[in-house]
Amino acid sequence: MVRFARCNALLSLAINASGKGCRYVAKGASDDDVVKDMMEHLTSVHQVELDMKANILASTKTHNG
Repeated sequence: MVRFARCNALLSLAINASGKGCRYVAKGASDDDVVKDMMEHLTSVHQVELDMKANILASTKTHNG
């Protein structure tokens, strides 16, 4: 079971380095892993320094594949 969250579910107008809509997906075995991965992405790529933990957790889903 993998937990995941999509960047574009958090920042609907976020763009990637090539100017296209960001399609980044943070993945992890636990919610904490997903939050850590997504916060690193948001900080390094989108320069978001806010505490987004609650937003990330609200958009986190489970893939059972």
